[in-house]
Amino acid sequence: MSKSILLIDDKEEFKEDFKIKAQSKGYALAYGKSLEELKTILPRIHKEIVAVILDIKCLIRNDQKIEKPDFIGATLNYLNQDYPDLPRLILTGDEKALDAAKMLFNTDTEIIYKKVPNEIDKLFAKLDEYYEDFPRRILTLEEREVDSIIKKGEGKYLEFKSSFQFCTKSQTLKKSLRFEVLKNIAAFSNTDGGAVLIGVKDNGDIIGLEETDFRTKQNTIDSYKLLFDDLIESNFGNGFHKNLSDMKFYNIKGKTICYVQVQSRYHRPITISKKPKNGKAYDAFFIRRLASAKELSGEEMKEYISNHF
Repeated sequence: MSKSILLIDDKEEFKEDFKIKAQSKGYALAYGKSLEELKTILPRIHKEIVAVILDIKCLIRNDQKIEKPDFIGATLNYLNQDYPDLPRLILTGDEKALDAAKMLFNTDTEIIYKKVPNEIDKLFAKLDEYYEDFPRRILTLEEREVDSIIKKGEGKYLEFKSSFQFCTKSQTLKKSLRFEVLKNIAAFSNTDGGAVLIGVKDNGDIIGLEETDFRTKQNTIDSYKLLFDDLIESNFGNGFHKNLSDMKFYNIKGKTICYVQVQSRYHRPITISKKPKNGKAYDAFFIRRLASAKELSGEEMKEYISNHF
């Protein structure tokens, strides 16, 4: 689990001392010296850091020479708007700034520490509290993001499936349904990557695995993952697992959904065994179009493979 923090402070000497302290407490330190740098760094690492630590007076832009007293207000406004759940702690070595901050800010939300040893120790004790809460915060954040993605609907990089192996019409296990999920995984890996959300209807309604796949023998997350692992191996080979992110499960509005992410196009064409109702099984090749998987064959398949692999 990540144990990283971000410090925004324009004092190089303090940064170096703080880095040593952080390392002694087991924290990796990312660093910036302005609001401008914060806006550049945070989108990349906000899911990896326990908290952000802010000097109360700092630079707005890198080309400025003098600390700006309005830095903290502008920075907190940015964080409140774009990263409201990211814990933040404020540091100051200025007594006047400390007194002013206590009058301006809600000290239950914006916790302020002086740049002195015993206060820094208190700051790291608080960071340890945030670290304990880190898994819950990240899960909640990702759940909101997934809910937002669902509302946008299916597209080139997203496919919805109500279930993996449970037929909602007959209310029974139907193993042939597995093909529909696996062919979309194959299609994403032959194109530019993408994700399959299982437990979501085509129209975006969340049905949840409790009403579908968890009513089969695979009724726990662990057993569901094991089944999925076995089918990926048997259909695509063990090496394919490296192109899948960790299989994630989210609770959206009280319903469990499964998120399977194909990271990118695989290094070789991926086929999947397909058996028509009245025919012989063959290796089928799929690509992802704007909102569906499309099977290619013959010269069209050869041309696509030649151009993309």
